[in-house]
Amino acid sequence: MSVEYMVELLKKLVSIDTTSHEHKNFDEIVKVVEEEAKRIGCVTERVVDRRGLPHLKITLPNAPREGKKVIFLTHYDVVPPGEGWTIDPFTPIIKEGKVYGRGASDDKSGIAAALTAFKEVIDEGLEPKIFPVLIVSGGEETGESEEFYRSITGDIGVVLDSGPEGLFIGASGVARLEVTVKGKQEHSAYPFKGKNAIYAAAKVVSFVEEFGKELERTVVSKYDAPEFYEKVPGRVSVTMIRGGVAPNVIPGECTLIIDRRTIPEERAKDAALDLKRRIEEFAKRHGIDVEIKIGPLMDAWATTDQHVIETFKRILGDILGREPKILVELGGTDGAYLIDRMPVVQFGALRGDNNIHGPNEFVYIDDLVLVKEFVKRTVLTAI
Repeated sequence: MSVEYMVELLKKLVSIDTTSHEHKNFDEIVKVVEEEAKRIGCVTERVVDRRGLPHLKITLPNAPREGKKVIFLTHYDVVPPGEGWTIDPFTPIIKEGKVYGRGASDDKSGIAAALTAFKEVIDEGLEPKIFPVLIVSGGEETGESEEFYRSITGDIGVVLDSGPEGLFIGASGVARLEVTVKGKQEHSAYPFKGKNAIYAAAKVVSFVEEFGKELERTVVSKYDAPEFYEKVPGRVSVTMIRGGVAPNVIPGECTLIIDRRTIPEERAKDAALDLKRRIEEFAKRHGIDVEIKIGPLMDAWATTDQHVIETFKRILGDILGREPKILVELGGTDGAYLIDRMPVVQFGALRGDNNIHGPNEFVYIDDLVLVKEFVKRTVLTAI
């Protein structure tokens, strides 16, 4: 019965288009979640931040005030649907044990699973051993929620915006560089009079590509990765190229955006400065004129509180029937905004094959059940 409730709730949430960049239907979805939370017996508090974005705090009516305050972090906003869908992204469907639709996985799955867990605790007359607070936030996909996240207080953070491959105790960081390669603009009929910035930028791209291969071999974390790599490595990619003003003009400038992913053992600022130095030295050797700007930066992080790690490892192990892997995310997560005040762990229904941010996004119903059980058992565990 609870599975049916959870799936129907998720479908209801997915059917509300909450595209983040447009702040679309933010008030509507908060109203829907708030009304449902109250209907099943929860206590709610709506918070509107300085940007005007609405967020929701939900807890249990009989939560012990003296218990550990555990924050379950989710978000209701989604990325734009984009192209390539074979269904309407906001008309969710169920097929072969999956719920399809934009946000079905990222991250309305976390909202539906956690609210169902709270409902079961209430319906079954169970006694919470912690003081749980489910945060349902907006603006996560655009980074607008950062200030609100940094205002949250608690004893432990649980980010329900992750994968179910194991217990995640940390995440990678990011350092971005904007590299402007300068040449000399000229009519394309007279290339000998100009200096093509795109050609020079291509050399920088090749350099970054080779450095990326070296980085994955030499900058390696002690923490296990969820997929592909054994341990989480440093990574770097050229992710954007902008250059040229017209088809008949030799470009005088070409700009590269470079994305450097860091491991918990390094600081994002140090990684950015090191990459900047390497590109500048390469450019100097090859007579390339570059201008480099650093930013934004977000440090990688990892929880070191062994009591918290062992407690959640035991909770997850009881659900899975085996010892879970202890992992660090390859991407960045919102745990970065909590880790300065509390230990943070992560678990969720966002598998790597769920087409997150892509067409035909989906979530496995079995994973929804896992996350629901994870939340419920956490609520019933004295931490």
